[in-house]
Amino acid sequence: MSEQTDKFEKQLKVAGVLFMVLGGFCLLGLLLLPLHYVMMQSVMESFEQIDFPKRQDRPDPRQMIQTMQPSLYLMYGFMGTLGLLFGGMTLVTGINLYRKTRRTVCIIGSAAVCIWFPLGTALGVWTLLILFDKQAQPLFEAPNLLAEDDFLS
Repeated sequence: MSEQTDKFEKQLKVAGVLFMVLGGFCLLGLLLLPLHYVMMQSVMESFEQIDFPKRQDRPDPRQMIQTMQPSLYLMYGFMGTLGLLFGGMTLVTGINLYRKTRRTVCIIGSAAVCIWFPLGTALGVWTLLILFDKQAQPLFEAPNLLAEDDFLS
């Protein structure tokens, strides 16, 4: 194995671990979503108890709050689904980078993680540069047997 190939192999493992950490943080952040929802509900309920002054030319604040309620369910559902998809995709990309398998999945995951500015952008661009290097491409084509010291075995 050449020195350059060994360098790319180490870089892919580092990128894989960083992707797994980023995906883990994203999935961990999903645990805060129900807490945020409960806090938002209590704020909305406290607004309903306030006696707002009524003006003729303005809508009733209580009606505005009640109108917003269904859109909150959609917003939290969308945020949860998006967090689950991105966290899972980042985790899968990290595992595949570490194992040097499924190069296409790694490219798609690396490009998608560029949305998370600034850490995801830096990690995604760096990983894409590694993945598109001509000397790193054969690492994905060679049969990959996990070594005994791999923690993903």
